[in-house]
Amino acid sequence: MGNTISSNIKSFRKDRGFTQEELADLLNVTPQAVSKWESGSGLPDTSMLIPLAQILRVSTDALLGYDSLSENEEVVNRVRETVSSMKSSDEGRAEKALRISEYLSTETTLNPGCFEIIKDYAEEVANLSMYADPVLENYFPDDKERLEKIYKDAIKKGAYLIGHCNDKVLIEKTHFAVAWIYIHMKDFDNARAHINVLPSISTGRIAEKISMELTFFESGFGKMKDDIADCSVMLFELIASFLNTIAQDYGWCGDKDEALKVIEWCEGIVKAYASRKETIDINHYLRVRRSLAFFRLVAVKRSGDDEGAVKLYNEFKDEISREDFTDEQKKTIMDLLNNDIAHYSKNR
Repeated sequence: MGNTISSNIKSFRKDRGFTQEELADLLNVTPQAVSKWESGSGLPDTSMLIPLAQILRVSTDALLGYDSLSENEEVVNRVRETVSSMKSSDEGRAEKALRISEYLSTETTLNPGCFEIIKDYAEEVANLSMYADPVLENYFPDDKERLEKIYKDAIKKGAYLIGHCNDKVLIEKTHFAVAWIYIHMKDFDNARAHINVLPSISTGRIAEKISMELTFFESGFGKMKDDIADCSVMLFELIASFLNTIAQDYGWCGDKDEALKVIEWCEGIVKAYASRKETIDINHYLRVRRSLAFFRLVAVKRSGDDEGAVKLYNEFKDEISREDFTDEQKKTIMDLLNNDIAHYSKNR
């Protein structure tokens, strides 16, 4: 048990952003005492457990390691395998989103302390809310009560995660997903409340950026290069996500000529970034390329230029065939594009 408490104190302290000295000051003990707790050479007195848990914002059970993590891991693996199987079915996208959301509603009720699955549930319901949004896909127009029940359930469980989980990544992903649910519910004030607590790039005070500098001053440029490589991949994910949203909005809502110009600009940035293959996740890159191609087709199709859309499709197919992809990757990107076309052709 001693080793569990030791590792938990260290982990939760770091999650809260405290140094050993800062935690010691808050508890009115010496930094050496905290160091001994974390190394396992000593244990906190039982009288310290409650104030320690309060300062670290965890339960005493979590501090002592009574969270049944192995059981949660088994649940996560089982549930995610089931969801993956459901996603590979032949149902339509919207129907799958509804079925998966209802399945995860049951699983999160049965496993209320499994935060990974609650986060997944919030994200899947956010996806469902996009399909149900009358301004966008407008699926399920006769199932408003059914959808409202799912939305409220996901929001409630998401709030529980945000209030009790110690994993910042899970909390931020849940805030993001819940904000999307509120957006599609047209509850913009509550959406904004969740958005406002998310990290912002506007200040430039990003953990990954200063972490690279820390590595440089601590271990030198050679070690920093590893951090640069990891951060470059994350940066692509961020940039590609922004560009994908821009292209999507122009494709669906913009004037054709303006949309094509903007999407070409987006694609140019993505291709330039990907010229260093080590800076991208190839699967994400393929998906972004297909998305940009699809939104270009949307812009042309919306203008009534069916022949132009066919021409663009064939040009993209030829371009992909000439690029430095494996045969499997070329097939993947075209399958993704064809699936998008099939989905929206059936419902537009």
